[in-house]
Amino acid sequence: MPGAYKPMPTPLRGRDRKAAAAESAAADFELLFRCSPALVLALQADAGFTIVDASDAYLAAARVAREAIVGRPFFEVFPESDAGPEHTGAASSRAALERVLATRMGDGFNIPVPDRDGNVRYVLHRFDAMEPDVLRRARERDDAVRALERANEELDAFVQSTSQGLQTSLRSIESFCRLFEKMRGGSLDEGTRRLLMRVASQVNRMDTIIEGLLGLSRSGRNPMSRRRVDVSAVVQRLVDQAKLRAPGRVVVIHMEEGMEAWADEALLTMALENLLSNAWKFTRLRAEARIEIGSATIAGQAVFHVRDNGVGFDMARAEKLFTPFVKLHHGTEFDGHGIGLATVKRIVERHGGEVWAEARPGEGATFRFTLSGAPH
Repeated sequence: MPGAYKPMPTPLRGRDRKAAAAESAAADFELLFRCSPALVLALQADAGFTIVDASDAYLAAARVAREAIVGRPFFEVFPESDAGPEHTGAASSRAALERVLATRMGDGFNIPVPDRDGNVRYVLHRFDAMEPDVLRRARERDDAVRALERANEELDAFVQSTSQGLQTSLRSIESFCRLFEKMRGGSLDEGTRRLLMRVASQVNRMDTIIEGLLGLSRSGRNPMSRRRVDVSAVVQRLVDQAKLRAPGRVVVIHMEEGMEAWADEALLTMALENLLSNAWKFTRLRAEARIEIGSATIAGQAVFHVRDNGVGFDMARAEKLFTPFVKLHHGTEFDGHGIGLATVKRIVERHGGEVWAEARPGEGATFRFTLSGAPH
């Protein structure tokens, strides 16, 4: 209102002026710090080296938001690795930061900021220009791995759901065929009986394929629990089961005693079952079938093998050997779905090992595999 009385601003007292100046200086320092072209983090001098701020240059180089790292311990954002400084550099960074706190002296990458009493209050941690790019790539790799894991989980869930539905349908088909045969009984002609037998055969084949898919899914999904496994005992159980399924066959088995591995027993059993099933199948035409299961120590590592004198295969096609649904032997002479060896490969690789094969047409095949950390 015109003519109204306007009080004069109260002059700042000395202490208030100092406080205002300090606040202004702090704001200016924050602005200068954030606008610095250097790739810098400001760390609290506490046990976790908590991140209190980051320069805009660092955030741009690392492609990370300020709120994503401020308030978090330094080594939570940049985890230490058991593999050592040469992998993440975190172990050497911790030693350097602790040395700065102890000596109150900086180095090429860490600058101490003391308080009024001379104690280190903050540490300005400078990054090499290449480090944020490496960290960004590591984060992108981790994001890709997580996306792949999610995709695999969704695929496994789809396989489980689809397999259960298909198995239910197959059981229904099989039941209807049996019911039809029972109802018509002696009135069925030979041609109809052959058709029903073909339907039953295809139902069994489809059921085998579904079981193979489920096995392949489980081999990559089931959690691993490693322990010392008596490989010889596992092989003996599998051989006994194979003999019960084919009591008329005569197969000479040579098995090394005392074989052991540091592995998940359920997964290793699945891998050995697939290898032995193949050996059993492809020696079927031999008058004297032989299968050998053993191991050898090569460069300090246990190398297991399953050898047979079956039909073998051409090594020119070996690169496709462990590909799902690829069969090296076509026709009806040898049944199968082409999933067993893919399952073996997945299990061996989950154990940090390798699997490979050697063969010649008509002279048999040898499959060898390693398991990381397997004792001998």
